[in-house]
Amino acid sequence: MNKKVIGIIIAVVVILVAIIGVIYLVNNDSLNKEGSNDTSKTLGTTITTTEENEEENTNANLSTEKSNKILIAYFSRPDENYNVGNVEVGNTEIMAGFIKDYFGDKADTFKIDPVKAYPTNYKECTEVATEELNSNARPEFKGNVDISNYDTIFIGYPIWWGDVPMIINTFLEKYDFSGKTIIPFNTHEGSGNAGTFNSIKNKMKSSNVNTNGLAIQGKTARQESSRSTVENWLKGLGL
Repeated sequence: MNKKVIGIIIAVVVILVAIIGVIYLVNNDSLNKEGSNDTSKTLGTTITTTEENEEENTNANLSTEKSNKILIAYFSRPDENYNVGNVEVGNTEIMAGFIKDYFGDKADTFKIDPVKAYPTNYKECTEVATEELNSNARPEFKGNVDISNYDTIFIGYPIWWGDVPMIINTFLEKYDFSGKTIIPFNTHEGSGNAGTFNSIKNKMKSSNVNTNGLAIQGKTARQESSRSTVENWLKGLGL
């Protein structure tokens, strides 16, 4: 009886071992095939992705080279202004906004914002501006901008005492504008550009200063009709 039981057990064990062996061989073959397919897909995806990234990077570089990225840098004072009263947005900033709207994503803006704010009262501001002009001051401004990213730079400002505000000189002297195209624009109250387009050209010898700038009276700049004036000017520049 014991021998029969042992025999049965051995037979069962042999059968189970045989079944397990067959299952192992089948599964192993299946895993090898799946592993081979997965490796192929992974490598294919990696290669494709790398090629796509290289193509995208190349296109991005070409796009940057051809886009002639533009910077619109400007100084503009809000608060009490001559002939327009108290305003939240300065006259020159409105002009800068028209330029930005025209170029869209092709242009960035940088507001030349003084570290020490000018008086909100118009008369007091003119007194400070006189002191800065007489002392040839260089008022500091907040923030920083990497101008190496730009080929064309618009410089905007109001006319103060027949000249650019001294903070504009601070900006022009801080960075290397060599080889850059500089295009000035300004607001005024009767003096036009006051010769500042040429003075900037004389100052920035290593730059290509386009003296075909645009000067608009402050009160006029605040009117929506000035948008078309700015747009027509920009079209004439061929940018």
